[in-house]
Amino acid sequence: MFDSYHIYFKGEILFKNLSKDEFEFVWGKLYTSYINALNEELTFEIISEKSVKESAYNLEPSY
Repeated sequence: MFDSYHIYFKGEILFKNLSKDEFEFVWGKLYTSYINALNEELTFEIISEKSVKESAYNLEPSY
């Protein structure tokens, strides 16, 4: 089963359908770069083929 990752800023999608590797790279850059200023605005969601697995707000991803 393939999981897809989406990254949002203020509820608007920034990146859609990222692979796990792509997500880890982008999230690491965004989250560490903007954690102080935007930590309440930057969110992610993991989508699986069956359903939404996880939605995280203001949290680092858990793998």
